[in-house]
Amino acid sequence: MAYVALYREWRPQLFRDIVGQEHVTRTLQNAIRQGRFAHAYLFNGPRGTGKTSAAKILAKAINCEQGPAEEPCNECPACIGITKGAIMDVLEIDAASNRGVDEIRDLRDKVKFAPTEVRHKVYIVDEVHMLTTEAFNALLKTLEEPPPHVMFILATTEPHKLPATIISRCQRFDFRRIMGRQIVDRMRYIAEQKDVQVEEEALWLVARAAEGGMRDALSIFDQVISFGGDAVRAEDIIAMIGAVSSDTLADIARGVAERNPQVVLGQVGQLIDGGKEVGQLLHDLVVYFRDLLMKKTVPHLEEIQDRANYDRVFVEVAELFEVGRLIEMIEQMTQVQNELKWQSQGRLLLEMLMVRLCKTSSHDVADLVRRIDELEAQLANGGGGSPFGTPAAPAAAAVPPDILRRLAELEQKATFGGSPAPQAGAPAAGGAGHAGGAGHAGGAGHAGGAGHAGGAGHAGGAGHAGGAGHAGGAGHAGGAGHAGAATYAASAVPAATPTATPVAAAPAAGQTPAAMPATPPPTAVPQAKPMVAMGGQFGGLEKVVTAPDAAALERVQQFWPKVLDEVKKAKITAQAWLLAGTPVAVSNGYVVIAFKSPIHKETIMKPIHKDIIDPVFTQLMQGTPHQLFATMEAEWDRFKAQGLGHVDAAPEAEPAEEPLLFAQGQDELVEKAEALFGPEHVKVVE
Repeated sequence: MAYVALYREWRPQLFRDIVGQEHVTRTLQNAIRQGRFAHAYLFNGPRGTGKTSAAKILAKAINCEQGPAEEPCNECPACIGITKGAIMDVLEIDAASNRGVDEIRDLRDKVKFAPTEVRHKVYIVDEVHMLTTEAFNALLKTLEEPPPHVMFILATTEPHKLPATIISRCQRFDFRRIMGRQIVDRMRYIAEQKDVQVEEEALWLVARAAEGGMRDALSIFDQVISFGGDAVRAEDIIAMIGAVSSDTLADIARGVAERNPQVVLGQVGQLIDGGKEVGQLLHDLVVYFRDLLMKKTVPHLEEIQDRANYDRVFVEVAELFEVGRLIEMIEQMTQVQNELKWQSQGRLLLEMLMVRLCKTSSHDVADLVRRIDELEAQLANGGGGSPFGTPAAPAAAAVPPDILRRLAELEQKATFGGSPAPQAGAPAAGGAGHAGGAGHAGGAGHAGGAGHAGGAGHAGGAGHAGGAGHAGGAGHAGGAGHAGAATYAASAVPAATPTATPVAAAPAAGQTPAAMPATPPPTAVPQAKPMVAMGGQFGGLEKVVTAPDAAALERVQQFWPKVLDEVKKAKITAQAWLLAGTPVAVSNGYVVIAFKSPIHKETIMKPIHKDIIDPVFTQLMQGTPHQLFATMEAEWDRFKAQGLGHVDAAPEAEPAEEPLLFAQGQDELVEKAEALFGPEHVKVVE
């Protein structure tokens, strides 16, 4: 006898042999036992789930010589003939190749004839959704009122393509995808009957590759048996279907959890160099991370419990992730899956994705608290250095601000080895220090006579202590306090920079806070100020412009064309709205821009534009946070008329140094013009 494929050899011949469709088989058996079987059935569901097999078993059950019976005997001539396809009264039609109105008209003409070999004529129409609209219309009347000896069984994988008039004339049964455990049990039974030794992980790999279809599973299993002989191993399955082993997926996931791109990219590179297709690799990663998400959210699912049983490290890897981070990573992976269809550089997209996954931070409160505890422990043990990754992004509103603040401070300290991060524009030594005559150690160190941040310092001629530093036999104590003979000298502040915030003093060793000399209240540096309410007599100007800085205003006016250019690079529409404004004041971390039209004022203050302009102002002011405040020219004029917006003339100072952001070469248009016409023919007019 010729060889028969495994899925054909083990095709179900009884209702109890159909795997995973108990809701269908039980209903059909009860209907047969009670004599209530209908004249038309609609079987729909994914491929390989038993639709056609159930139709043939039903045809045998109602025509069995021992019945109608709940199970066909498979021994009488009727059952044997239907199994072999030799009974002319049980006709299986492929609607994909017999889809026209002529074929349905011919079927309708033959329906009226009585069966000759069995009790009932049964028409099994497979892939019925392929029929044309005209063919469906021709079938309607016959399907609604067929002769009593006729039964129609329609099977399809796409029931949504069927007209509602067809569906309403049938009893509908939805076949489900078969669970992995059921496929594994069925294949294990077949392997025992075939005397084939199969590893448990190999069975699960086949079940997952089948995606819920028993026919697909048996086809893969048949192929693997031919490849591996009497012993089937997981390595054989991986080699056959191009899948990725569970251990490799676990290594990649662990590298992502530890934010180690070197390990992740190394694993991905080995797989691709070994012949793995990028799309299949990404599909396996999505499935694996989906299972991790299910383990974290619904661990009682049967398929997740089964995976935990055969995958030894799955549970350990799941504990490394938080739910929020898993969701964000799966969204990124599915997005890249869609992009792969239109890109030729699939490997590059996958590698970029892996790097982004390593940098993904969780916004889950529990994860933030855990990271804070780890950083606190690291600092307590004297640890420094920066782990891979960036500081946490702003979290959702549900995360307490105190947690985010503590996390940012600790990550900053860990990054700089336990010391505060250096401030923008303020070197720790060499001309800008903490003290004029005393440093951090041995009477020298942070000295120079300038300031600690932004060019402004604690004093003109003194520092942290009257005559002692942080170390070298002194420290914060030794009879010297934080101020001593020091004063917060305003003359030490360069004219072109805003006032900086002095560092708060800590109590000296052996000295109570009450014994510390009082220090003048410092002027605060604006740190991400909230929006000022635009109300009041002058539209909020009285709250913003309380200490106008003439030097800062002069700087803004000097580099205003550059500001417009930088805003244009980021968003041309923002620059278009900003063009209508004029800088009129700088005060308390705000750059006040006056507009003639209320439309310009309201539009420029929208976050979509303000979020682009504020960083440019901050860069212009040498890193000191500044943000935009828009007002009307009429409001500004009234404000100045009251004497509230008076700005003292700035002291004579050297021309301000152009910010690094704007000092990266001449304007591109000027360069292009000189290259095109020659520099002797180009003149720049400010």
